[in-house]
Amino acid sequence: MSKNVLIVGGSSGLGKRLAELYVLDGCQVGIIARREELLKEIQQKFPSNIHICTADICDDIIDEKINALINEMDGIDIMIVAASTGEINEELITSIENKTADVNVKGYLRVLTSAWHYFAQRGQGQIAGITSIAAIRGNKMAPAYNASKAFQSSYLEALRVKSKFKNSNIKITELIPGFVRTAMGKGDRMFWVSSVEKAARQCKRAIDKKRQKAYITKRWWLIYLLLKFLPIFIYDPLMNAAWKMKSKL
Repeated sequence: MSKNVLIVGGSSGLGKRLAELYVLDGCQVGIIARREELLKEIQQKFPSNIHICTADICDDIIDEKINALINEMDGIDIMIVAASTGEINEELITSIENKTADVNVKGYLRVLTSAWHYFAQRGQGQIAGITSIAAIRGNKMAPAYNASKAFQSSYLEALRVKSKFKNSNIKITELIPGFVRTAMGKGDRMFWVSSVEKAARQCKRAIDKKRQKAYITKRWWLIYLLLKFLPIFIYDPLMNAAWKMKSKL
């Protein structure tokens, strides 16, 4: 059965490929993103299946924009939150940290709460949020990014628990990618890097199966567990040694 899917942050990277995969699956897809020219390119490719809205999740009226697009689509079954930002910020420049927090925390929060209220009123639905393996520990090179991803992960878990407590039919899926070859996938010491195609297909499969959590790609659960349980006296020297080695290359 085809569904109506709304993707927030779907003009590039994983969000864009997910939009294309759902269209190819016969779904109506709505995309909200900042860059109008990229949105129009996708719409021109699938004119009868793509609905677009130019908006920034940091806008105070993002809720209104979301609701307007939902109404245009006559309702949605799934909302995917793919919007994100992040910069390496070794010098801890305040403006960079603030921008990351505005998008990944405040903006993400606005979208999630809008989705929750919509599906609660409707009586069913699914919220899928793309977080990151970075959520598990702090990173001195990108403090706000890792911290904001931890917020996203914790908030999605809170919604999942809330849904179960209320015995509602709102499914929550957290998608946890490692390194993916996108514009945000920066760095010269990345490993286990996935193509956008492979990552997007695994994300879609997890959403379709209504998984609670999915590591993208699957083997990243090993790194997640390692980082989670690594003692501080090992984690700190390991991270410092890694960056010292990088600086000498």
